[in-house]
Amino acid sequence: MKKTLSKIFLTLFSLSFLLWLGISTYRTLLSDHLLQFGTAEFKTAIDPDFERQVYHDIAKYSVVIFIVYPIAILTGIGYLITTEKKFKNNGWLLMCTILFFIFVPVEAYCAVLDWKIVGLNYWGEWPIEEFRKAFLKRITVLSGAPFLAALSYYTIVILAIWQPMKRKDIVENN
Repeated sequence: MKKTLSKIFLTLFSLSFLLWLGISTYRTLLSDHLLQFGTAEFKTAIDPDFERQVYHDIAKYSVVIFIVYPIAILTGIGYLITTEKKFKNNGWLLMCTILFFIFVPVEAYCAVLDWKIVGLNYWGEWPIEEFRKAFLKRITVLSGAPFLAALSYYTIVILAIWQPMKRKDIVENN
């Protein structure tokens, strides 16, 4: 029973993690429509309706992330509790766990800033300058920690596929 529960948690974690990672990446790519390449400066001559649509899309995808990311955290914890795999014999699992959970505070703070954009989008008619301030604060937050977090999430995918540091001499019940 515990093995079946572990597989359910792993499946739900994988689905929620990949959905969250994909949406986060797409939302980041939306920023390129507004900013000059490699800077935190807005492009000149952006149509205000287009800019507002980009903020609307960012807010829409942020709402999905607010739902999917906690599911990824909870199912990840559920998997770690129910799995028979030991960190001692599966270094890749330990590395994935550390890389995922070390950035939870960063993601939580970014979610608070995303909530500001969601609020501006869905509650009231706010001037475009308010969106710009909230957006700039979100992308410049924590001196690049969100970027490092994104790199670690892609590393998790690679580690989960290749599974380095897996002891071959120990037979586990897999």
